[in-house]
Amino acid sequence: MLNDHTPRSSRAKEPQEAARQDDVDVSAIKAMLGTPTKNAAPAKADRRLLGGIRRDLLRDASAIPRLADLAALRVLLTGESVIDGGRAWFRSREAVDDFLRLSGYDTDNPLDMARLQELHEDAVAYLADVHGYKLPADVEEPADIHDLFLVASFGPQRLRRPACMTLKVMHILQHIAGRELAFNMPISEAELLDRLNAKVFALVDRMRAQKLGVREFAAGKKTRSSLVTKLLAKRDTLATHIFDRLRYRVIFESRENIVQALLLMIRELFPYNYVVPEQSLNGIIVPSDLARVLELPLDVVESCWGGASAQTGVDGQSPTPQNEFSGKTYRCVNFVADIPIRIDDLAPDEAPAIAYVQAEIQLVDVETERANNAGENAHPRYKARQRERVQRRLESGAENGVETAVNDDDV
Repeated sequence: MLNDHTPRSSRAKEPQEAARQDDVDVSAIKAMLGTPTKNAAPAKADRRLLGGIRRDLLRDASAIPRLADLAALRVLLTGESVIDGGRAWFRSREAVDDFLRLSGYDTDNPLDMARLQELHEDAVAYLADVHGYKLPADVEEPADIHDLFLVASFGPQRLRRPACMTLKVMHILQHIAGRELAFNMPISEAELLDRLNAKVFALVDRMRAQKLGVREFAAGKKTRSSLVTKLLAKRDTLATHIFDRLRYRVIFESRENIVQALLLMIRELFPYNYVVPEQSLNGIIVPSDLARVLELPLDVVESCWGGASAQTGVDGQSPTPQNEFSGKTYRCVNFVADIPIRIDDLAPDEAPAIAYVQAEIQLVDVETERANNAGENAHPRYKARQRERVQRRLESGAENGVETAVNDDDV
């Protein structure tokens, strides 16, 4: 007899299940699940967070949303992958609804809920057919999709782990579907960028209305020459690996304003699970900033951060992990996110049609910005170091005849 979610070496597939597996791109799922991120040890952050929380805080229903925000901010600021996490933080159906709507789903639309059910069935098939997991009945056939999120958050351990596993695969399946939608449909990149700009500009307007200390805001897309220079400077010369084609940059009055803005983003712009792993840099925000804004005990925040303290500057503001051309003391909060865009009007036959647009978001406070514009951190010096690298790479291995010809042409 097999225990719940125990791997099996073999399985007699029912015809219906075998057919369902054919609809699941197993290789794509495995590729996107990948290996643990460099900063991650699976579920350790979740254990640290629970270990540092007093039981009275866990029993306080009002504290759960703040703990959920803390867990989300850890993912955003450290670049860990949600695939390496060990639990979710949904306390109510309303919280699940908010998350699904932020992910692009209309929870009042039967078509959208049917699509979520399909994702769940495909995830269950993948776990069973590829990895041989036998999931508990409450996870394999939940009464409602909301129940899966709630069990993954505060259900008993024997159900919570398999529920989390199922949600992780659903996350990957949805991401693949969104990427394929944008690739297969006759949708211009400009159209998607226009829609994303509208969402971001509206969010910045709300930041200003809520007095979050916005001093400057800029949006831009890299020029062709900038892309060529960046690719020539990088050892990895694939254009698909450039994450900052589209960038939004905001300067705030204070570090606390940055934390407040991050919270608004993960509540109104993108779900935290679509922050691109290993692309987050943080040389500004420290645990005490998070504790003040979230109104959580500092020891709880520090317990959650644990091994990430070097990146969050527990001992003071530590430099942002380096872009090799940046000055040694350059600091910012920088991350990349896949932002969901609903495009039913452009792809009515694919409804619910949810595509993703990747953008880099950089946040800084005014004091740090002043330091970033001085000395070796100044942008002209950054560009000069980058151009110098490009020129060395272009000229490396050149034969004397080529060099002479270039010099002759310059005369």
